[in-house]
Amino acid sequence: MSKTEHEAQDRHLHRLVLFSDAVFAIAITLLAIEIHPPEHWHGVADLFGQMGHKLWAYAVSFAVIGVYWISHRRIFARLRAANGVLDVLNLIVLGLIAMLPLATELLWEHASGEATLVYVGLVAAIGVAMSVVWGYAAFAGELAGPVHRGEALFTLARTAVAPGLMCGLILFSLNHIWGLIPLAAAIAAFVAGGRFMRRRAAAGAIETTEEAAA
Repeated sequence: MSKTEHEAQDRHLHRLVLFSDAVFAIAITLLAIEIHPPEHWHGVADLFGQMGHKLWAYAVSFAVIGVYWISHRRIFARLRAANGVLDVLNLIVLGLIAMLPLATELLWEHASGEATLVYVGLVAAIGVAMSVVWGYAAFAGELAGPVHRGEALFTLARTAVAPGLMCGLILFSLNHIWGLIPLAAAIAAFVAGGRFMRRRAAAGAIETTEEAAA
């Protein structure tokens, strides 16, 4: 690849990241804009009593978008190039992210099992779409830098499953306190799995270096 082509790839990837960050920022801002105080309230306690369900939904959605932004940043930090297919896949992710303020409003306006199912379904769909982005970049598109195959597969699975699972458990635990137990177990499992795969990747890199030196 020539220097000009390399610079063009860098600009492409840089603009893709900037555009994605803008969508995440707008989505997370719209969450707060859509919250309106009640027409009649008496004192701070009554205000928060009437707005409690909205604030909980806002907090959950803020965390969801924040987690997805961190995941998106980590994925794209590993990429060395971008192409048209990645653009389209990333646009699908951003389109779903942009729907979260609407789903959040649905959650607080209709506090029902159906609304929760729609919300968790959207969060899970974003995770699947994000995993497709990583899967294409790391395997089919070969857009990522050197990465241990086991770590790449764990990242794929974690990105696809963890957000929807965590969101569902968080919403469940708001009504059932014992739901914090499986939530804590899931978090511990994903953290431990991530550390294990990073150690394996580091050990593999050392072995490769030693073999090359020999």
